[in-house]
Parts: sequence; structure tokens; C-alpha cells
Amino acid sequence: MDKFKKLIFMNKKISVFLAGILIVSIVFGSVLPLFLNSTDKILINNYLENFVSSIDEVSFVSLFFNGLISNGGFLIILWLLGISIIGGFFVIFLFFLKGFIVGFSVCSIIIKYGIKGILFSFVYLFPHQVINIFIYWIMTYYSLVFFIKFLLFLFKKYDFNVRGAFKKYFKIFCLTFLVLIISVLYESFVWPKLVSFVCKFLGL
Repeated sequence: MDKFKKLIFMNKKISVFLAGILIVSIVFGSVLPLFLNSTDKILINNYLENFVSSIDEVSFVSLFFNGLISNGGFLIILWLLGISIIGGFFVIFLFFLKGFIVGFSVCSIIIKYGIKGILFSFVYLFPHQVINIFIYWIMTYYSLVFFIKFLLFLFKKYDFNVRGAFKKYFKIFCLTFLVLIISVLYESFVWPKLVSFVCKFLGL
């Protein structure tokens, strides 16, 4: 019973920790564009302008495969790091990086387009980016849980069913990867059309 209570407490601590990491990363990413020099701001503005002007010319199929490779590859890396000896530290960094990118992107869009950028940012985030962050949060959580339990098993003789935990860990990966595919499908075949419509509607 004591071990069960400790396990619940540990899982809660990991959840709170990841929530804090996500909030800090998004805030940090949102603040950074405000302190960029003029050269960096010009580069970001040029990127956004090129993105908006070429959104109607994107290849949906190539966008799907590129999204699947980048997002799926990221998820695989998170999963693999969870079963490595030092992977837990890198998992935290990668999760922070994803939140930072989201915050940086949203803030850059709002700085570039002002009030119109708020609606543009909403389209940028919902629902696929939010789903992706949620997927990465789940994978990071289970990666850290597996990582910590495995370390305790190796060095403190923690009662840990490695085979059973690994099967559960793999099932979590398969489930999150399936949801990720759905998110990438939306991002590849629906999202570009929606962005194109919003850009024309807002006159961007």
C-alpha cells in the first residue's frame, strides 16, 4: 500500500513538473521575439510572408510525409529516450523545445500582423498543434515514468515488472502515434486550405 501511494505521488509530481515545463517554455518562447534585433525580425517577417504567399502552392502529399517524418520522428525519439539510461534528461529538454517553438511562433505572428495575427494564431494552433502538444506531453510523461522506474530497478532493486511495463509503454507509443497520424492528416490536407481562406479573409 505504501508503494502504491508513493507511485501515485511520484506520478502527480511528474504531471505537475511537466505542466510547469510547458508553461515556462511557452512563456519564454513568447517573450524572446520581443528582444530580437532588427535583422532577426526581418528574417522572421520574410519567412511569414513567404509562408502566406506560397500556402496555395503546397503539395499536400509532400506536406503529409514531411509532417509524418518530423512529428513521428520526434515521437519515436521521445519513446526511445525513455528506455535509455540518460534519456530522461533529454526528454525534458525536447519537451521544453516544443513548447518554446509554439510560443515563439504565436508571438512572432502577432507581432507581424497585429490584431489580425490573433485570429491567424488561433488557426495556427487549433486543433493540430494543441493535439500534438498533448501527444508529446503524454509520451514525455510515460517516458519519464518508465525511465525513473527503470533506474530504481537497476540501482535500488525497485520491484518493477520490466516486461509488463515495456508492453504498456509500447502500447502508449502506438496509441499516440495513431493520434499523431490523424493530426498530421489534418495539418496536411485541411489546415493549408483553412490558412489560405483566413489569409484572404484578413487580407494578409
